[in-house]
Amino acid sequence: FQVRIKHAKVMVNKNFLGTQFPIIQAPMAGVQDSALAIAVSNAGGLGSLPCAMLTPEKLRAELTLIKSQTVNPFNVNFFCHHQPQANIECEQKWLKILQPYFDEFCLSSADLSKCSGRIPFNEETADILAEFKPSIVSFHFGLPSSSLLSRVREWDATILASATTIEEANWLEANGADAIIAQGIE
Repeated sequence: FQVRIKHAKVMVNKNFLGTQFPIIQAPMAGVQDSALAIAVSNAGGLGSLPCAMLTPEKLRAELTLIKSQTVNPFNVNFFCHHQPQANIECEQKWLKILQPYFDEFCLSSADLSKCSGRIPFNEETADILAEFKPSIVSFHFGLPSSSLLSRVREWDATILASATTIEEANWLEANGADAIIAQGIE
């Protein structure tokens, strides 16, 4: 990749993230909460809160906690995907395939934890963020609609987005990302 920052803000004696160090803590949905984001932000990096699995109430609570414990920039991260429709027939086939493992470990499909799901960025989320005005908002799996992205821009947030291919990076740049996070298995 060639590094191109299209809309980056100029900050005196700081990188474009507004942090002391140009370090971004990866948001890790399902395994971290605001404590890690707060610690990283307070240490001079960009702490990140994974938000895709948070309910609106939990998102508001986590943002309140972050704002009460750091004055430094932090990132909130969201997914931008289309919600899949439940396919009971397909799920039943998977459960049948997995049955030998359930038997081996004395489990049943009832023992599977119910995931809170991964909610794509939406109007309700944008409403909550508007209350807190985080300086950095990042997205995986594309970008939200142009109207939602405009709402994020209203409070002058820097927009980061992950790309796994050069084509995706070019699309993200053309559609409003300020900076691209190159992601791969390399």
